[in-house]
Amino acid sequence: MEIIMKTSYTYILFTATLLAASGLFSSCEKVSPQGVLLGNTSVDDRVKQSMLFYTYHGDDMDWYLVDSIEEYSFLVGSDSHITFDPGRLSEMMQTGIENDDLFYCHLGDLADTKPEYYYNTQVAIYNGTRDWRFKYIKPLIDEYHTPEDGMYYDKRIIPTSRNYAKSWERWTVPFYPVAGNHDITHNGWSLFCQQFHTSFYEFTVKVGDSYDRFIFLDSANGTLGDFQIDAIEDKALQNDDKPIRNTFTFTHTNIFRPTMNEFASTYCREELYYLLNKLEEWDTTIAFWGHVHAWDDRMFNGVRHITMRSMNFVDHPNGGDNLLVRVTVKKDGTCEVSPVGLYSKERSKTELESLGYYVTTK
Repeated sequence: MEIIMKTSYTYILFTATLLAASGLFSSCEKVSPQGVLLGNTSVDDRVKQSMLFYTYHGDDMDWYLVDSIEEYSFLVGSDSHITFDPGRLSEMMQTGIENDDLFYCHLGDLADTKPEYYYNTQVAIYNGTRDWRFKYIKPLIDEYHTPEDGMYYDKRIIPTSRNYAKSWERWTVPFYPVAGNHDITHNGWSLFCQQFHTSFYEFTVKVGDSYDRFIFLDSANGTLGDFQIDAIEDKALQNDDKPIRNTFTFTHTNIFRPTMNEFASTYCREELYYLLNKLEEWDTTIAFWGHVHAWDDRMFNGVRHITMRSMNFVDHPNGGDNLLVRVTVKKDGTCEVSPVGLYSKERSKTELESLGYYVTTK
């Protein structure tokens, strides 16, 4: 929920103090009251900007798997809160590459909204792209040397698709995030969209004659906002007649309270009902949520809702066996969810600096 107070900064601080005392900020450390309550972008502005990108590039996100692939998997993580060391994000991508996961999804609060932190995040994405290219694209270069059109493709997808025959430099690691509240405070949105371009989008994965749909929603302000709801109702998403087998949704702000010690949704009641009804209308297989840094797994109205643990070093300094989940989509369309561990520990500033990361802030 966005709270805009223009006349009394003292009242904002007093309100923030009360909210902090009530536990509202318990899952998000290093957050200024002004940043959380005000931010510097609205969800309407972000979705409008996202729609411009999605309109021209949305078709490029779709996957068309070769007929020999009868099942595939993807990874989901949340709340990295990257500062100087993006090691857990790198480990997530490396884990996905080693397991041949098709792509990797992140549920928001990727980095803690300083330029240095987003630079470090970009370095991690660049390194992940390098490793991904060397596994899936370079073997084709070694085999075919230079094709006439200079385009290469991942062997897991149909190479004749215009979207998946690309030059070497156009291939990037398949990492799909949504925006979280830490991604939009201060100047965070400009840093986030410079790297990822959009906070509201979808893509499909074609397997045989069926499609699985992946929907990413912007709830970083604790609300979907009027423009996003209107866009959903105007079929900005699901604007085709594809035969859908599964639908998966991803967003930051959670709905359900994992335990009595964690807070629940900040969506207004009417919007909460709208979102729950929309998930049911979409025949959603799994809805993924982040933000609260705690695990929850429940069925409601025929939809499986999974709220994710955080990936960051503060909450889990020694890592853990269940900081990610892997969803394996079987040949018959059924889904298997399994825990995946992250074990890297935070590195020293000296080591990080030697690897090309910024280790100071101004």
